[in-house]
Amino acid sequence: MLGRSRFAITFTLLCAAASPFISAAPRNAEVNLPELGEVSASHYSSQQEYELGRMWLKMFRTQVQTLSDPLLQSYLESTLYNLAVHSDLKDHRLDTVIVDNETINAFAVPGGVIGIHSGLFLFSDNEAQFAGVLAHELGHLSQRHFNRSIDKARESAIPSLAGMLAGIIIAATAGADAGIAAITATQAAALDNRLRFSREHEKEADRVGMETLARADMDPAGIPAMFENMNKNLRYARSKPPEFLLTHPLTESRISDSKNRARQYQRKVYTDSLNFQLMKMRAELHHAKEPENQLIKWQRATGANGEARRYGIVIALIELERWDEAEKQLADLLREDPGRIAYTIAHSDILLGQKKTAQAIAVLREELDLSPGNHPLTMQLAYVLEKSGRYKEADTVLSAHSERRPTDPALWYQLAEIRGLAGNILGVHMARAEYFYLNAQFDRAKSQLQYAYPLTGNNAFLQGKIKQRLREIDDMRKKLEEFK
Repeated sequence: MLGRSRFAITFTLLCAAASPFISAAPRNAEVNLPELGEVSASHYSSQQEYELGRMWLKMFRTQVQTLSDPLLQSYLESTLYNLAVHSDLKDHRLDTVIVDNETINAFAVPGGVIGIHSGLFLFSDNEAQFAGVLAHELGHLSQRHFNRSIDKARESAIPSLAGMLAGIIIAATAGADAGIAAITATQAAALDNRLRFSREHEKEADRVGMETLARADMDPAGIPAMFENMNKNLRYARSKPPEFLLTHPLTESRISDSKNRARQYQRKVYTDSLNFQLMKMRAELHHAKEPENQLIKWQRATGANGEARRYGIVIALIELERWDEAEKQLADLLREDPGRIAYTIAHSDILLGQKKTAQAIAVLREELDLSPGNHPLTMQLAYVLEKSGRYKEADTVLSAHSERRPTDPALWYQLAEIRGLAGNILGVHMARAEYFYLNAQFDRAKSQLQYAYPLTGNNAFLQGKIKQRLREIDDMRKKLEEFK
């Protein structure tokens, strides 16, 4: 079950070096950005970029609300990795984050961090459009646009890159007016030159993104089609942000150029992804103000994507705890496609709601035997075990999963909760420490480790692990100080 709060976690934006695709975000975020200072592209190796990106991600999580739905997260990761292997990107160490925001937005951060707003699912009609945005952002990374922007900024005699980066991210998270103020305060003298260069980057990322889509056997026309969706969205909003502010300027010439380029690829018939359409249903339900109204809308709808709508009806009924109706609606989907993970998870939710917990656990374990380590199935199994009062089993399941996904804060958060219920106090402190560490709350992480240390007894392995993490926290602090 998607749930209104089960997979939403709140985080704080402290610094950024991101490249938003297009944005129209809420205006209530207060952002404090450390001064990054003047840097040269030659100062950043791939490893330094990787470390910088992970520091950025830790701090980014601390003030924006993220969506940690394992199915959406897994779909994003699998789609991105499939594109990455067909891209020009050399370093495939990628991390993703989904911001819980219904607007269109995506961004790339040096070092392989790709983020999207959950609204990207809402405004993409098909997988090619959704993947086109990801391929575009991979283009920014593979062409090292961040480093090239730094060099261009130095040529233009801009005293510091921090103001430009701050303006970009504030515009994405706090609204255009704040972004304008941040940019004009430090970068007004060179703004025109910077944006002209930005347009060059955008066209290059469009071109490289289309090549990536074609290699991945996806429709390159997904990129210009997504531009059309964005244009419609801006028209319906009745207020288009000033073009000079948009870090991805969406001009008519750019749309025309992307259409012409897409026509150069060999024409063929592409089949849309059912998994994408299922994830779109999950995002629509998550952002629906009234699940009952969304359910009625899907029940009355006709036309294409019938299977996805049937799934939408199922998860809406689950959200409303109408278990027997949901079971009846899901039966046909399971019969037609019994191995689809989204349907298996819905089935387990229904069984759990019907108090058939042993059956729910059996269904999930059977699927995990076929897909060992699968993220959504594992998280769901831990959830069902927890709701069944089988806390130690849930602890065992998630502890093993944390070895596979050590940088997933939502996993550590759930693991801390489960360990608390299981009476594993040492484990609670260790899990909380990892959660706080991944969210740049270093003092709190350090405190949890200090609480944990006396509980280790004579376990030299755990003691060494705690000491190592404490050293890493201190190193992280020192690195952050270098950017102030």
